[in-house]
Amino acid sequence: MKIAVVGLPDFPTGKKSLIDQRLKELEPLIKPSKTTFISMEFLDASGLKDADAVICEKESKLDLIISDLEAVENRLAKGEDPLFGRAKEILEKNVCLSEEKFNEDERKILINSNLVSIKPAYFVDKNEGKDTQQIMLDAYYGLGMICFITGAKDKELRSWAIKKGATAPEAAGAIHSDIQRGFIKVEIIGYDDFIKAGGINQAKQFMRLEGKEYVMQDGDVVNFRFSV
Repeated sequence: MKIAVVGLPDFPTGKKSLIDQRLKELEPLIKPSKTTFISMEFLDASGLKDADAVICEKESKLDLIISDLEAVENRLAKGEDPLFGRAKEILEKNVCLSEEKFNEDERKILINSNLVSIKPAYFVDKNEGKDTQQIMLDAYYGLGMICFITGAKDKELRSWAIKKGATAPEAAGAIHSDIQRGFIKVEIIGYDDFIKAGGINQAKQFMRLEGKEYVMQDGDVVNFRFSV
């Protein structure tokens, strides 16, 4: 996931790990060989067009709007277009395009036209004094993401990024397309239940089997059953 950062000059760019304390609490219970956190890549403002989403300081929101308004006006100068006419009306109200409802086809057109305020955005108040890791964490969930966890003794303990509302097969696809294609069931233990149990064997009492319709919950500790 690539996220452009606007209006926060001290925010470090590059690939960063999203430190999830839940994995640290699971480590002594699972005893993995290693722990891997979700990785995100942060770009400076010059990478806006390549980013999947935006972290923007509240006072810099207008910069996104002005940039898009100029692009939309240039597009309209070449001829009338109902979609871009609507976009212009929204932007002139100092509202980001991401705050308005567009259908999927309309969103694709706007994104492919290199408009930046249509991208999911998380706005930060620099006066709140949050550190980088807290901003990353808040932005991750604020952008509509959650995670699930996989792990076993002497193997990797890892968190995986998925969109809120993802089904179990979609989550399986975050690991590998073969697991999604061959999905049968998913074994799930809720994070809180795992901690309460105090160990892998004890946690099995809380394990349940879910099928293709199951909507993943943040912090689910899972094992996918699949056939390829």
